[in-house]
Amino acid sequence: MSGNERFLQKIREEFVKFEKTMEELHFLKLVAQDLENVRKMIKLKKYD
Repeated sequence: MSGNERFLQKIREEFVKFEKTMEELHFLKLVAQDLENVRKMIKLKKYD
């Protein structure tokens, strides 16, 4: 494998890591929104 191919392989690996991190970040954002909504529902339920 030449130096150029190794460089491209390293870039691909870093891209895969980046995509995985972005997916995890998106998931965590959804979880945070869900927790926020649950918090709001608990406040509303208190006054029912």
